[in-house]
Amino acid sequence: QADEDGFKSIFDGKTLKGWDGNPDFWTVKEGAITGQTTTDNPTKGNTFIVWREGELGDFELRLQFRINGGNSGIQYRSAHAPELGLDVVTGYQCDIVADKPQYNGMVYEEKGRRILSQTGEKVVVDPKGDRWVVENFEVKEFTPEQWHEYRILVEGNRHRHWIDGHPTGDLIDLDEKGRALDGVLAMQVHKGQPMTIEFKDMLIKHLPDDLPILQLKDHPIPADARGARPSGRLPKDWKAPIYGER
Repeated sequence: QADEDGFKSIFDGKTLKGWDGNPDFWTVKEGAITGQTTTDNPTKGNTFIVWREGELGDFELRLQFRINGGNSGIQYRSAHAPELGLDVVTGYQCDIVADKPQYNGMVYEEKGRRILSQTGEKVVVDPKGDRWVVENFEVKEFTPEQWHEYRILVEGNRHRHWIDGHPTGDLIDLDEKGRALDGVLAMQVHKGQPMTIEFKDMLIKHLPDDLPILQLKDHPIPADARGARPSGRLPKDWKAPIYGER
């Protein structure tokens, strides 16, 4: 049952009822959904635990997380990808990184368009799929191995992320071919170094399905907006394009 503010708990604090993931990596420990890899028990690829009791369109999610080593993420409006693995999903992700504040809370797309909005950026993805930084805000460090609160608010094609009340990501996605307007919720354990990620106090609020889809004509990109830094290694002479000089 939802509370008076419309939020519903999606984790009972004791079991993985309603969730589906590989038990080699996902358990409940001390009241938290826990994803863990070790030197003796690594994962060959990114693996996920999926919430099976509904899908997300427009919503608000609030939860507590704690990370020790490696990186993780909260997948939303995502899709199953059985061709890539039994427990693999693709789609929007709110990043959780132990030691790189420039990635914590950014808007990423797993197995897709990759980095959409770096931490500390408000980005508009135009109808052609190009990304433009229209505003910047402070990038804060959030100490690993401590509990922090994530808040994710998705309304239409606008995505906003906060950690402990501080904004970390803001995306307006005008790319009709690339974006998704609904999909599953999942949590990630990343391949690589041993890591532990914990989630608790998980609350979801489903918002009305008729929230407006933002259009370029209603939210024009400023002429001085700069092109977002693409993912991967950049050429030494790379320079961010300016929207008004295209």
